[in-house]
Amino acid sequence: VGHYIAVSRDLADWLVDTVGVPRVKVSQIYNGVDSVKFHPRSGSAAPFGPPGFTSSDAIIIGSVGRLAQVKDFPTLIRAFHCLRALWPEGRSRLRLIIVGDGPVRPQCERLIAEQGLGEQIWLAGERSDVAELMRAMNVFVLPSLGEGISNTILEAMASGLPVIATEVGGNPELVAPGQTGSLVPPADAEEMAQTLLAYVGDLTRIAHEGQSACAAIAARFSMEAMVNGYLSVYDQVLKTNTKKTLCAA
Repeated sequence: VGHYIAVSRDLADWLVDTVGVPRVKVSQIYNGVDSVKFHPRSGSAAPFGPPGFTSSDAIIIGSVGRLAQVKDFPTLIRAFHCLRALWPEGRSRLRLIIVGDGPVRPQCERLIAEQGLGEQIWLAGERSDVAELMRAMNVFVLPSLGEGISNTILEAMASGLPVIATEVGGNPELVAPGQTGSLVPPADAEEMAQTLLAYVGDLTRIAHEGQSACAAIAARFSMEAMVNGYLSVYDQVLKTNTKKTLCAA
């Protein structure tokens, strides 16, 4: 391999520091987001989910990802349970939707049943309407134990959602605490619940940070910026190889 492209600074540093790739052979380019497909909603969200799941005053907390151990959705479910105890006056308005499927689904289902949350949590499974579901959410949460660069964080930001994410991998490169969301320790349901509490009780904060998240996508994570980044690397590598061929000739 003559040149490497990493999708985050965290992965670029891993290539250099752990794998031993010379820094000059590594470029870092963030993934771009399809902002035509993923964009903020206008007006009220349409009802969705099981009958009676949503209401006009519901606050929808959402997440998207494969139900695998590394995504740690059980911690999000526990955090939701804690949040209900922390916010008794608004607990009836809270809803959690988790979009995706995988081997941890039975564990999530048992946890939901044990905590009596079946009417407030919807495991939506694999869906083809993720963009529409994101536009129905108020806050996006990513509880992963490890990440590179999360496309779902970028898609949530493009949808105008503040993002609460675990402080792992490339997540801190995407989420600016106090501006576009918050970072929390991994596998810490209580801290996640406390952070969620600061959002569900403050719709102005949700709107402000959601708008900032959408602006960050336009400024740093557009498809155009990604494509131009790759073209620049290709041009650089091709010029270098051309010079080597001419010297050899």
